[in-house]
Amino acid sequence: MSSFFQKLRWLRQRSDKEAELHEELQFHLEEEADQRQEDGLTEEEAQWAARRELGNVALVEEDTRAAWGWMRLEQFGRDAGYGLRQIRRNLAFSAIAIATLALGIGGITAMFSAVDTVLIRPLPYADADRLVMIWDDLTKSDGESKFYSTPAEWYEWRRLNTVFTDVAATTSGDAAISGDGDPEQVPARKVTGNFWSVLGVRPQLGPAFTEDEDDKGVRVVVISHALWQRRFGGSPGVIGRTLTLNDHPYEVVGVMPPEFYFMPGRDIDIWMP
Repeated sequence: MSSFFQKLRWLRQRSDKEAELHEELQFHLEEEADQRQEDGLTEEEAQWAARRELGNVALVEEDTRAAWGWMRLEQFGRDAGYGLRQIRRNLAFSAIAIATLALGIGGITAMFSAVDTVLIRPLPYADADRLVMIWDDLTKSDGESKFYSTPAEWYEWRRLNTVFTDVAATTSGDAAISGDGDPEQVPARKVTGNFWSVLGVRPQLGPAFTEDEDDKGVRVVVISHALWQRRFGGSPGVIGRTLTLNDHPYEVVGVMPPEFYFMPGRDIDIWMP
């Protein structure tokens, strides 16, 4: 620890220390040269002999700096300074290089995020390897494609299903929260009452809404862990509270756990029948 603080002190007093070192080396060089002159050498011969005796002065200074400070840190500082000078001299080239690096790093980061979500990180559902997503892919006569399913199709799929344990339905949307607190627009999804059992998930707080509540059109809602923390301060008393969504009152019946998500790339705050 004492060595560490000594190096810190040297960094603060570097210029003074280097001046003292240079003066001391010059003093020894002159002393050695004077001694050689007294032995009968000429002034020039004495200076050469003194330099040979003392060695490479620049190398001695470098070795002393290495003992005093952090050579790698100093080298990094010199390299960084050189790099900045080169950037100032070639601004256009530097801008292109930095932009290329930024685009490359951004692309790799996005690609890894997708691969991590889809292939590496397990989905937060029970028996996730047995889940599949189904949808229509129909092309109309005018060339327009349809990639969504209607509620009637879902009812028919579920009624005639002989392949899957169960079939749930969901559609995306947004919800405008008003009333208590600041108004905000949040991502939402409408889901069928069996959505939770199909995924094998349960709220952290409260129950999820049921198929019966879904069929009757009861205005209940399950909120995300993030919205619970952000808007309700993580209060357990949120269950039973009224939340105004799209100008209609909804009762909060559940809060999802923090690790739950439905699809990568978009965090859902509101789940409603």
